[in-house]
Amino acid sequence: MRGADVFSRFVFNDSVSEQWEYVRNITLGTAADDSAVFDQYMPYYDIYDANVRCGRGAATSGPGTKTATVLAGNEIGFVVGRSADEPMEPYIIYHNGPGQAYLSPSPPNTTLDNYTGDGEWFKIGYLGAKNDTYWLTRDQTGMNFTIPASTPPGLYLLRVEHLYVRPTFNTTQFYIACAQINVIGPGGGKPGPLVKFPGAYNLSDPGIWVPDHIYEWPASGLLGYVSPGPKVWRG
Repeated sequence: MRGADVFSRFVFNDSVSEQWEYVRNITLGTAADDSAVFDQYMPYYDIYDANVRCGRGAATSGPGTKTATVLAGNEIGFVVGRSADEPMEPYIIYHNGPGQAYLSPSPPNTTLDNYTGDGEWFKIGYLGAKNDTYWLTRDQTGMNFTIPASTPPGLYLLRVEHLYVRPTFNTTQFYIACAQINVIGPGGGKPGPLVKFPGAYNLSDPGIWVPDHIYEWPASGLLGYVSPGPKVWRG
């Protein structure tokens, strides 16, 4: 195993949090290619399970997680935390693939700490190809996105995912995390399209089950890659 792109640190107001301070903690997982490797930093595969919302066990790890206040229109980010076999910082996004970010408002009469993410989500960011052979995420320490300026104020789960895209069916790896945020600002926007997790993706989506040339190193044709999920809402 080499690297694990787990996003445990949240970036807002020009500062980087401690691990799992604003990001919901995840539980242990087993490596798909080696059942003896059991670590918190394993990727996720089952896109039809509820854990695809925020990562393994994160639906119940809200209590005790801090909530960051973020001004709509500002940039936020996620930074890779400790990797299972990389004891020294800085950690980088090692695997090949795109990154995406989603928001889901906490329902009325539900505290954000206890919101499981079973409501509706809308996509606010996508990081795809830098050019035809290189991903924007490759060799970066994290991913940055902007909260759309007209996002309705309120409490949200902010979901980030990085895909290690692969050409064999059901082997694309998902690295997923959710931060808890309070969005402030004028609002006025109507986010959409709205999706649910699970349900937004299928294993046969061309952005998940990719052709060989998207996976092989050096990759080619990345500008033709189509990400899974809805279009980005920009406010």
